[in-house]
Amino acid sequence: MNTKFLILVAFILLFAESNAQLSSYNDNSEYGIAQKISDKAKQRNLGKIHDESSKMRPTAGKGGWFLRYEKGWVYYNPKNQNAFAIWGDIMKKWATQGYETGWLGFPASDHSNTPNRTGAFVHFDNGSIYWSPNTGTHFVGGAFRDYWKNKGWENSSELGFPKSDEMEIFSNGYTRYQQFEKGTLFWGPDKSVTYSNNSNTTTPPNDETKVLSFTPNLISGAEVSIDVTEVIQLYGWMDLRVYKGNGQEITDADGKSFSLFNIQKKQPVSVTDYNLDFFRIADRHYNISQSDIDGNAYLRITYWLNDKDVTNSDDYLKLENYNGRWNYNGGDHPYREIKLKEIVRNGSDKKYLDIGSDGSDKVWISYYLTIK
Repeated sequence: MNTKFLILVAFILLFAESNAQLSSYNDNSEYGIAQKISDKAKQRNLGKIHDESSKMRPTAGKGGWFLRYEKGWVYYNPKNQNAFAIWGDIMKKWATQGYETGWLGFPASDHSNTPNRTGAFVHFDNGSIYWSPNTGTHFVGGAFRDYWKNKGWENSSELGFPKSDEMEIFSNGYTRYQQFEKGTLFWGPDKSVTYSNNSNTTTPPNDETKVLSFTPNLISGAEVSIDVTEVIQLYGWMDLRVYKGNGQEITDADGKSFSLFNIQKKQPVSVTDYNLDFFRIADRHYNISQSDIDGNAYLRITYWLNDKDVTNSDDYLKLENYNGRWNYNGGDHPYREIKLKEIVRNGSDKKYLDIGSDGSDKVWISYYLTIK
């Protein structure tokens, strides 16, 4: 009798330990949630249910549930209807932001190790918390998180792990900043993210106005397969645009934005006979800031060039070594992009060269780019 009684008691205790969080077998929705929480705890080896509470409890945030275990917590996220494990310093950081009722919301991933560097993270509905042994535990959200994600998270050569939380500032229209291992991000007056390579600064980059100048050098061409002195009967257009890193266009110093040239009638050019008369103006100037440069602003040059052929179909002179293509000015055209950072590094003596070719006919266009 005593043996049977002990077996019965042991069975009851075992059942209670593994299923104590199940509030009701008759409530299918709660039972299903409890099962997800239990499965997650086993998957992440969180140990036994903590004596804080034997049952899962509703969160202050609507629709959520949680249960504490010996080695961490499991939260049920009502938005994606999954359970996630969280513990340690990341749990403590989340607590400082108000748990699920704070701006971060519910956990949306498990506590996980970063894939390539020593660290850990948890993603939430509205942001992330990252930990590393060298930088501690910090949250990242909003535009800063988007920028950081696009650069490769903690693997970014420009940023690395966050080493501060997002902080308030009031300087020249900037309102927020966040420091990372290798740089600092600022939220600026144009509602975009500005990057500084100073990881310790709390001051936005100097936004002193600079001038980007385009100066044409020469255009020449040849029927290379026949005779390099053969004249090209050139027509078409060359277009220059300048953009901030977020894709917003920067117009020229006069507030205009248009093609550098548009040759509607054939223009003879050769290796010995060339001129720049068809350029609308000799130079183009763009007012830019240091934050534009630091923020990966770029210049895009698009070409549509042709050689008028009186005996056969006209020859399209395709841009060689182009960076990409876009649907622009009535067609799918190749373009060359040059980062303003590259122009600064190259200095004022650098001559840039673009080549258009159909394999036999060629046109060479050279120019200078300076930032002062």
